[in-house]
Amino acid sequence: MSNFQKCSKPQGDKVALLSIKPRFADQIMSGSKRVEFRRSWAAVPVGMIAIYASSPIQRIIGLVEVKEIIIAAPTRLWTSCSMHGRGIPRKEFLSYFNGKRNGYGIVLGRTYAPNKPIDPKVVFDNFHAPQSFRYLSASEFSALDSEIQLQSGQ
Repeated sequence: MSNFQKCSKPQGDKVALLSIKPRFADQIMSGSKRVEFRRSWAAVPVGMIAIYASSPIQRIIGLVEVKEIIIAAPTRLWTSCSMHGRGIPRKEFLSYFNGKRNGYGIVLGRTYAPNKPIDPKVVFDNFHAPQSFRYLSASEFSALDSEIQLQSGQ
C-alpha cells in the first residue's frame, strides 16, 4: 500500500491544490517547514493540500495534511508560528504581509510523496496553475490519487 493510499480521504471538507515556490515546497516535503503562510485563504475547511511546485518545476510533488489554521496580525502570526518550522526569514515574512491586517498560517501535518513528481497535465484536463490555490473536485482528487498509485507501482 502506498503512502498516498493511506491519505486518500481528506480530513476536512476539501482538498486544495496550492501553487508554492519550489524552495518552500521542498522545505514542506522535507519537514523543515511546518507552516505555509498566505495573505488569503479558503472560505471552507481544507483537510488536505496537493503541493504544486511552481516554475521551473511545474509538478505536483506531494500531499500534506492540514492540522489547523491560525489567523492573526502578521507580527502575532510570526510569534504564534514560532514553534512550527516557519521556513522563511522574518524580514521576508513581514515584506510578504506588508499592508495586510491579518494573515493565515496553515499548520501542516503529515506529508506524502509520490515516487516521482506528477505532471498535472496528465491528471487534469486543461490544467492551468492556480495563482494561489484552487479546490479540487472529488473526481480530480480521485484522478490524482490514481496517478500516484500507478507511479507507486500499485
